[in-house]
Amino acid sequence: PSPSAPPSGQAPHWPQVPIAAGAAGAGGPAPGGPGGAGQPVFAPGAGARGGNEASAVRIGLIAAASTAGIIAAAALVFGWGRVGITEYALASSLVTRRVENRTYLPGPHYIGPQCYFIRYPSTVVPVQFADGTQQRTSLDQIDRDEHMLRSRTRDGLDVNIELSFQYQLSADRIFEIYTTFGEHAPYHNTLVRMAIDRLTETATRFTATQFFSERTLIGRSMEDTLDTLREALGATIFSFQLRTVNLPQAFETAIQETEVMRQDLQVAQAEQNSSRVGFETQLMQAQFETEVINNRAEAQAESLLLENAADIDRFQEVQVKSADSYKGVLDNLDANQDDLLGYMSVRALRDHPGERTLLTLGLPGGLPGAVAS
Repeated sequence: PSPSAPPSGQAPHWPQVPIAAGAAGAGGPAPGGPGGAGQPVFAPGAGARGGNEASAVRIGLIAAASTAGIIAAAALVFGWGRVGITEYALASSLVTRRVENRTYLPGPHYIGPQCYFIRYPSTVVPVQFADGTQQRTSLDQIDRDEHMLRSRTRDGLDVNIELSFQYQLSADRIFEIYTTFGEHAPYHNTLVRMAIDRLTETATRFTATQFFSERTLIGRSMEDTLDTLREALGATIFSFQLRTVNLPQAFETAIQETEVMRQDLQVAQAEQNSSRVGFETQLMQAQFETEVINNRAEAQAESLLLENAADIDRFQEVQVKSADSYKGVLDNLDANQDDLLGYMSVRALRDHPGERTLLTLGLPGGLPGAVAS
């Protein structure tokens, strides 16, 4: 209770609060005296102190409730995390130092204010061994390119190989990757080292000549070797490309000359085969034409023989008929041969073409003569 307002010029009046006997201090009134046993003792200000303590308790409770509300609101606001569209993530606790066995996919997730995300790429990650400056990406500052892969051929020659491939992590094996290799940077370095080991071992199975002439076969073998890392690394490896192969310059020069000579030999053999085919074709054509000519000649000869035989038979038949006819004429001329010869001369003159007949007069014997030419 607060004091009542005093009249002007007077001290403030405090209400009297009774205090039990014995509650006074050592310097209090003696028993039996004023304020002693059986008589209430009044202490000014005791009720004010009790009211102040109650107000302090109420204020403390309000402050505690406000603080708890602020903390709960902060936990609700700052306990959300977001996984990028190109990421996988694991939730790690700052309090327990443990990682949750769950892969968080892209999007917002509530993980609590005491947790944070360990991130891995969900997209393909390129790895290339090339002769050039190593490039970095702004995503995670991991070396994407290595120097050219160096190895030896089966016959002991140095070989520098430029190649590239890509890998993509499996979402269901992110926790296993973390517990085995750690975060993405050490995982990437381990993958590169394992790839170098397997690829250099594969390169030693082939000779330098095979690297020059059977590059497709070697590339397929290296790709199959990388595919065996799928289970151990929890990632899919694909898009392997064997770009260039650098052998010692002296060997490359010699092998190029050998290859040029081999190609020249192949060209010469091809030309020889072409010429042989052409000559064989010409020979076949000549043989065919010869057979045609022979067949034609034989047919012509057979035809001439047949025509001659027919002409002979016809001529003989004509001569026989003529002889029979002249015999009949001779019989009519009473076997006078001179008359028969004259008859034959006149008939020959008649049958001979006029443009080829020359007549002369005054022949011996007084008969007109005729000369056929």
